[in-house]
Amino acid sequence: MPVTEKYAKYINPNIYRQRGFTLVELVIGIVVFGVAMVLISTTLFPMFAKSANPHFEARAAALGQAVMSEVLARQFDRNSDTNGSQWRCDENADAVRALGIPAPDTIPACTPTLVAGDGFVATEDYIGCWGADSSVCSDTNPHRGGLHELIGGSADDYVGFTVDISVTYDNSTFTDSTKNTQLYKRIDMVVDTGQFGRFDFSAYRSNF
Repeated sequence: MPVTEKYAKYINPNIYRQRGFTLVELVIGIVVFGVAMVLISTTLFPMFAKSANPHFEARAAALGQAVMSEVLARQFDRNSDTNGSQWRCDENADAVRALGIPAPDTIPACTPTLVAGDGFVATEDYIGCWGADSSVCSDTNPHRGGLHELIGGSADDYVGFTVDISVTYDNSTFTDSTKNTQLYKRIDMVVDTGQFGRFDFSAYRSNF
C-alpha cells in the first residue's frame, strides 16, 4: 500500500522543513551581495580604468618626442643664416669675416619678440596650441590648428590629444661671457591626453 501523507513525516522528518528560503535569509543574501558589489566597484573598476594609463603615457611620450625633434631641427631664428649657419644673428659682421667666414655687410639681429610666423622656418613658428580640443588652449597660446597640420597624417593615431607649445628666450640657465640675452631659446611643450593626464616636455635651442 502507498504510504499516506499522514505517516510520511515519520519516515522522513525533514519533509516539512524543506520549504525554501526565509525572509531573513533573503535579506542577509541581499546585504552580502550589496557589500560584494561595493567592494568590486571601489577596487576593481578603478583598476580597469588605470590600466589604460601606461598606453596613453607611451603615446604621449612618442608624440612629444616627435614634435620636439621637429622644433629643434628648425632655425634658431628667422634671421639666422639659412646656408649652413656660417654666421649667427646678432653677431658682428667684421669679426665673422676676420675669421675667414663669408658674411653679409650687416648681420641681422635676432627677433626681439617671439611670435609665430607663416610656415615652420624657426622654432618660434610652432608657438600655439595644436589639436582638436581648443578648450584646453590658453590665452597666450591660442589654437593654431589640428595635429595633422603639425605632424602630418600620423595625427590619426592621436585623436583627442592636444599639444601646447611656447618658446621664450632664456638667459638664466646657461652662463657665458658675451652677456647676450638672446643666445638660447627654451621650448616648453605640454601634451594633453584628456582624462589620462598632461605631460610636460622642455628643451633648449642655442644660437648656432
